[in-house]
Order: sequence, then structure tokens, then C-alpha cells
Amino acid sequence: MNRRRRPGPSARLIGFLVVMLAAALVAGCESGSPKESPRNGNVENGVTRQSPRIIITPADNSVEVLLTSPVRVSANGGTLTKVQVIGGPGRSVKGTLNAARSEWKASRLLFPDSVYRVDAEATNAAGERVTRTQTFSTVRAPKVLAADITPSEGDSVGVAMPIAVKFNEPVKDRAAVERVLQVTTTKPIEGAWHWLNPKEVHYRPRTYWPAQSKVTLTANLRNVSASADTWGTTNLRRTFSITNSVVTKVDLTTHEAKTYIDGRLARTIPVTGGKPGWDTRNGIKVILDKEENKLFTNEMIGAAESYRLYSKWALRVTLSGEFLHTASWSTGSQGNANVSHGCVGMNTENSAWLWKVSHVGDPVEVKSPTGGPMELTNGYGDWNLTWEEWKAGSALS
Repeated sequence: MNRRRRPGPSARLIGFLVVMLAAALVAGCESGSPKESPRNGNVENGVTRQSPRIIITPADNSVEVLLTSPVRVSANGGTLTKVQVIGGPGRSVKGTLNAARSEWKASRLLFPDSVYRVDAEATNAAGERVTRTQTFSTVRAPKVLAADITPSEGDSVGVAMPIAVKFNEPVKDRAAVERVLQVTTTKPIEGAWHWLNPKEVHYRPRTYWPAQSKVTLTANLRNVSASADTWGTTNLRRTFSITNSVVTKVDLTTHEAKTYIDGRLARTIPVTGGKPGWDTRNGIKVILDKEENKLFTNEMIGAAESYRLYSKWALRVTLSGEFLHTASWSTGSQGNANVSHGCVGMNTENSAWLWKVSHVGDPVEVKSPTGGPMELTNGYGDWNLTWEEWKAGSALS
């Protein structure tokens, strides 16, 4: 008869050993590695060492980031050894580190419509190094800085014509804008910018422009911040020419106008100026426009007496309505009395000659002791400031 055999001691021993080995393996999985921890960093000699952690703001792949948003890089558990932020017009963004070298902050506004890349590196006391790279992009400029420039491209203007740049938005950072307005000339000059108000800046030489020269204005306004929400997006360039020198000097005490062409007296003209109560302004004016068959009426200037007078030849020198013009109705007073409502009048022959030899931008130097001073913004009153006064109006002076 066959009998079933019971397991021998060797089989029981093997089973026990298998169970013990499984228990040991489970315990080993629960106790963790003695060299590192995904939560607490590395452990050396029983001491947990924290790995550096880099945090960058704005977050990675952020879009339409505001231009005023701060760019910050910080290192937890270590110090920053490298921070590089590149964006906008291909330039590095400058910033400052705190004393502990644990935080870096950008020191300027972001450029609009630009992609930025941030590269950072940090180390801890044990020399462990970590790196991090992030990118983000900024919004378009909330307001675009545009500029209207006089003279226009290709113009030929007189020796007293200033460069006038008028902006569509107020400029708060005048130094930043003025810094990118560069003037070059074919003949050397000393010149400077002067801000008339937050939206207008003029440039003039110390003395009149050299005759027969060329002037170029380069306005590199792209990526220039005029204020926190206003940015230039376009670079501009204007080149214009200076004509021969034509300077007319009006003396209303002698009732004469003397015109000098290229420094030589070309003609002396008998004139009449503003009568008492309508005195012609005193100072240097610039011809703004050349007009023909100009109609003058009392309503234009608020005069009590009624008149409608046509002038064949007229040179405007103020926005408020002063002209050098044909005044055939006052020829009897020309050369000996002031009888006009502020304009400088002369006969038809002399006014025709002066109109033809003159240019927009020519200076008209008026001596009118009883008249008020020529205003800075009543046309181009730029030349009535001393050179020191003019330079003081620069944001970079």
C-alpha cells in the first residue's frame, strides 16, 4: 500500500526562509534610501541637506505680461550665481541682487510686444548647483508714441528754422526720448534741444544754421518708453536743406527794414509798424508761411474800426497774425510813422521783392521798443532765449 509522505524539515525550512525574505523586502521598501529623499533633499552623516530651488516671476510661458510687471528671480536654499534676462530689442535687462544674493530684481520696465528668456543658476553651501530657464512674452504697448516733425523730408528752409518735434502723447521721461533724437549736419554747429511743454521739443543751433548746409534728424523712438504706458514703435528720419542766408532787420524807430542776403545789405525798405495800442511785438521772429492775395479784416484781430484789405504779398511771422506785407493804403506813412494794427507794411514793389527773396524759416529781427516781447510759442520765438536759457530747457543739460 502506498502512503502520502509528509513534508520533511527541509521543506518547512525553505518556506520559512521565503516568508522572512519577503518581509525583509517589504520593510526595506518602506524605510527608504539612506542617501537621498525626494522630499527633504540629501542626507549626509545624518544631516539633511536642502537642494537649491529657483523661482522665477513671471511664470514660465506667460503671455501678455504687463510692462510694469516685476521680473524677479529668487533662490531658496542657496544663493544666485547667475541671472541673465534677454528680450526686447535684443538687449540684456539689468537688475540688482540683494545682499544675501538670494533675490534678483529687474531695474527697468519691460519692452512691449517682446519675448523674454530668463536663465538662472544657484548653488548651496555644499556646492550643489541647479539651473532653470523660463520664457514669457509681453503685451503690446497700451499707447503708441507718434511724432510729427518740422521741417518735412526734403524741405529747403531758412537759417532760423528750428526743428520741431510734436508728440501725440505727453512725455514723462524726457531724458529717454531726447537721448534718441540725434541731429547731424554737413557743417559743424553747436546745438541743443529745449522742451516747450510735455508734448513738444525744439532744436536750434547756438547761432543761425550755416547757409547751404544739410541737416538730418534721426529719431530712434522704437522701444523707447515715454511713460509707463506709452512707447515708441517706429524709428523716424528727416533730412532737409538750409537755403542761402536772408535776414531782415526791422527798426520801427527809424521805420526801415534792411534785408541782408548772405551777410550783405541787399535793400533798405521804408515801412510802417503797429500804432499805439497795436504795437508790433519786439524780438526775433521766423517766417512761418508765404501767402499771396491775403485778406485782412478787423474781425481777425478784434479791431473796432471796420476794414477789408487785400494784400498781394504777405509773409506770416506769428500765429496771432503779424505779417510783413503789401500795404498800398499806408504808403504815405511808410518811412515816417507807425499806423498799422501790428503788421509791418510796405509798398507793392518792395513787398514783392522781399516775398520773392525770402524763405519759410528766415529770421525777421524786429526792434519795437514800445511793443511787448515776442512769445516763445507764438510761432517760433526760439531765438529770443539766450543760449544759456535755451540749454536749460534740455532734459539732458
